[in-house]
Amino acid sequence: MKYIPEQDRPAPRERTAGIISALMLFLCIVAVAVFSWQRSLDPSIDPREMMLRLTGSEEREAKVAEVLYSFVFNIRDKPVFTLHRGNIVKCSRSGVLFLDKKGGILRSEGIEFEDPIVRTSGSRILLANAGSTEICVMDGDSIRWQDKTDTAILNADISDGGYVTVITSAKRDNNVIRVYESHGVELFRKIIAADFAVSAGVSPSKKHLVLSAVATGAAGPYSRYKFYDMEGKELAEVSFDSSGELLPLFWFNRDDSIFAVGDSAAACIDPAGKVRWKEQFRSVAGASTVGDGRLAVAAHEDDGAVLNIYTADGKKDVSVKLQGIPKGLDGVRGMVSVYTDDMVYFFNERGINTHIYNAGEKIQHVHLFDRKQAAVITAGEITVIAID
Repeated sequence: MKYIPEQDRPAPRERTAGIISALMLFLCIVAVAVFSWQRSLDPSIDPREMMLRLTGSEEREAKVAEVLYSFVFNIRDKPVFTLHRGNIVKCSRSGVLFLDKKGGILRSEGIEFEDPIVRTSGSRILLANAGSTEICVMDGDSIRWQDKTDTAILNADISDGGYVTVITSAKRDNNVIRVYESHGVELFRKIIAADFAVSAGVSPSKKHLVLSAVATGAAGPYSRYKFYDMEGKELAEVSFDSSGELLPLFWFNRDDSIFAVGDSAAACIDPAGKVRWKEQFRSVAGASTVGDGRLAVAAHEDDGAVLNIYTADGKKDVSVKLQGIPKGLDGVRGMVSVYTDDMVYFFNERGINTHIYNAGEKIQHVHLFDRKQAAVITAGEITVIAID
């Protein structure tokens, strides 16, 4: 047998280094393959977040949001703000102003609102004057249509397809719901005699009208939902009379089911009037849909405040503890903002607190432009911040 000198063999350290190098190369190939697959599903995914997932190091310190712009407004006008195509819409007794992120006026309309109701959907904005009779639908360039009701407006909404629902008081009954198609033609009216209508909307399929109402029973008031066809014929109903709960706010899912939220509960109801799931809390601070058929809820539980994100089938995708006492929430696809009296916490779709912002004074509302920028509204000032 031929003797091989020991010095001709690879040293143990060299063998170990070679194994580690091969392993690192393999992991890099896997990382690139996984990232490419994830990028095909979500083109906006951040490579840094992808690496955090692969390494299991998702815990990180939240960054301080960067202030981009700040401008003041006259709080005496009692304005209501919303966002529209990357701009800010201010609606008040002084009229309607379309503002850029620096506060510059892009467009104005001399329509005055004492108690404005403002809703947006796609390219359109619905404006109504609560307690009055004027309703207006406009886009970024012009007024699309206007109408006047014969009784006072209580609430209004606009669907993704441009369908408008208006709830008014009634002379002989409790309420009347008016349904308009996208060009302002009134399709039908639905009289609500027994319950008290809170909100109404046309489903994404344009096949259903959904009514959220409050009914009264022996144990007190409770929420009732009714589904109608587009001629006003009742199709289904679900009542929360047994639990005596109020869940007046709702959002549509693509399959025409709805997320319903109240002061202390959240639920999902299918178009056939069946409750898919329901979650109870001590109290709810805020809720919003966040894309992909998911609902974000900031709530108080017995052991503290939480942010939960649910799917339409009831799966709890995210559940994280919150700091401070939440006062409200806003959400877009991929991002959730939860604010306290003076702080805003931004969470990505996996519940990681990516950014924080200290307003230094009482926050009235937070509006997310997208997953990269937000507008923080305080008393008399709007601050636009970066959360990228």
